Amino acid sequence: MSIFSAFNNSTSNRTGETNPGALSNQDQFFRRTDQTNNSAAREETGELVKNSIGVVDNIIARQGGANSGVGKAIRMASNSAQRIFPDAPPEVKSVPIVLLNDTLTGADTVDWRVSLSVPDIIMQGPILAELSRTKNRMIFPFNPTILLGHTANYSNVHPTHTNYPYHAYENSQVDNITITGEYYNENAEDARYWIACLHYLRAMTKMFSGASSAALGNPPPVARLNGYGKHVLNNIPVVITNFTTDLPADVDYIECEIGGEIDYVPTQSVFTVTVAPNYARRSQSNFSLQDFISGKHTNGPEGFV
Repeated sequence: MSIFSAFNNSTSNRTGETNPGALSNQDQFFRRTDQTNNSAAREETGELVKNSIGVVDNIIARQGGANSGVGKAIRMASNSAQRIFPDAPPEVKSVPIVLLNDTLTGADTVDWRVSLSVPDIIMQGPILAELSRTKNRMIFPFNPTILLGHTANYSNVHPTHTNYPYHAYENSQVDNITITGEYYNENAEDARYWIACLHYLRAMTKMFSGASSAALGNPPPVARLNGYGKHVLNNIPVVITNFTTDLPADVDYIECEIGGEIDYVPTQSVFTVTVAPNYARRSQSNFSLQDFISGKHTNGPEGFV
């Protein structure tokens, strides 16, 4: 007799008259479960358990005894309980697909993705040419996490014999903006775009020095930050003060070719970019708080926030 025969018999006959004292612990468990579940769920549970135990019985019988092949039997029973049987097809996982082109369909009438513009002065060479696919912009394909902050600075005035200080206004400022976005690379085209983004950020944090032929001595260029519409991030002039990315060890890498050279890019990576709003003095002299409050600033050349 199989070592599970008694268990099979008890589960198959649990609806009949049975001595409660003779029930196994497992059978008592299913008896308690039957009291709380409906009839359909009870029958499905019983059939699933019987099938799983039957698989174990067959494996042990083929191995020549109850003391051989037990580990394999337990693994097969676990697979059967999860509805994984011989020749079962692999689980199909859906992977989000990101479109980096400029074609907008459906209800979208404007491109509201978060982006950093590429100044004309550095838009050259085969590496950055990939950014021309998105109209000379570095696009964050997935909605990134963005940290915004504004500060009004006051100095405290403490006259003698007063309980509370007076706050004397000094100035206001827009704090640094931190953008953290994920990139998923599914093919060589995505990989080339990732390399272009990395090269762009490297270039935007360097000045024109040494043997630079154009704009020698100039600081890093100013970019324009846009995203989510005119009243959120609208054409803000920014300088890139810091960026980080990762090259994970636990993901696959995709091969791509740029300019005859082979590179390898991770299938998943995160870019964190810190930018500082940088308004020219002439632009600030034309700032109007009344226009800003009424929303007229959105139609101006400078993206005040």
